[in-house]
Amino acid sequence: MLDNLYMKNELGEEFSLRDLHDKNVSNPVNRRNEFMTRMAGFEKLAKQLGHDATFVTFTCPSKYHNTYSTSGQRNSKWDGSTPYTGQQYLNLVWQRIRAELARQDVKIYGFRISEPQHDGTPHWHLILFVESENMATLKEISSRYSLEEDGNEEGAQEHRVKFKDIDPSKGSATGYVAKYISKNIDGSNLDTDIDDGCASEAAKRVEAWARCWGIRQFQQIGGTSVTVWREMRRANPEVDSDEQLTEMHKAADEGNWAEFVELMGGVFSNRDEQPIRPFYAEEFTKSTGLIKQSWFDGLIVKKLKGVVHKGKEIITRIHEWRLTLRTEKV
Repeated sequence: MLDNLYMKNELGEEFSLRDLHDKNVSNPVNRRNEFMTRMAGFEKLAKQLGHDATFVTFTCPSKYHNTYSTSGQRNSKWDGSTPYTGQQYLNLVWQRIRAELARQDVKIYGFRISEPQHDGTPHWHLILFVESENMATLKEISSRYSLEEDGNEEGAQEHRVKFKDIDPSKGSATGYVAKYISKNIDGSNLDTDIDDGCASEAAKRVEAWARCWGIRQFQQIGGTSVTVWREMRRANPEVDSDEQLTEMHKAADEGNWAEFVELMGGVFSNRDEQPIRPFYAEEFTKSTGLIKQSWFDGLIVKKLKGVVHKGKEIITRIHEWRLTLRTEKV
């Protein structure tokens, strides 16, 4: 089907959805490679800055699980929660942790991966980088808020939150988290899943689980805007003679996440202080010239058009595309 559907622009140029899929991050291979590139970049910066890394796992209280992992029998404590409910719980816990870290001026960066447990209940894996002197505070705050709800139930102290510090002498943080990224995207470089089944098929089931319950599988924590990174990779290298912009474009184009983050202000820079921001503009209906509005609530529709640097708009999405169906054989 993807081979028969085409995107065509105002110049008559067209590309099949298959070609477009193969080139962007909707392709699992590209998504995994980009994720690993950013992960390796963060780790490089952490080493340069002398920051420590820890691998954190958060799980939900017993009442969010409908069956036992060993026997597969119904959990008597289950309150009817769905995987979506479990994700909302983990989100709330993480919001409280982030807020408390901010109050204590503990800054972190890294990535979060959400994946299903035996019964579909989500649990989170996070690889977090933090200044060495703040590691103990990060662990204390994470443990405290993870145990606020049903913290006295059996197994909570042992399983609700776990930490595994990354020892650089025994391996890299990127290498440690690689299998978690792979098994949740395409199963690449994995022989089997945890049940000795096909890793690639298991990855498809995980993706279906995430889509069914509206669960965001991957999320970057801190650092630089990924949207800006991707738009700069689309930009024309001759779009501006500004030296700073040229360096940023070069770093993005070469896939040098560490350099790009540094040029954008570093791992702890605030988004509103970074020199480049995404640029969104109103969408217009060509036939009427009217601004497009949401069908449901009437809000004005804005679409990503490029980036803004020093007050100047740099358009990276210059064409208007429409979907066409090719029925003739070529």
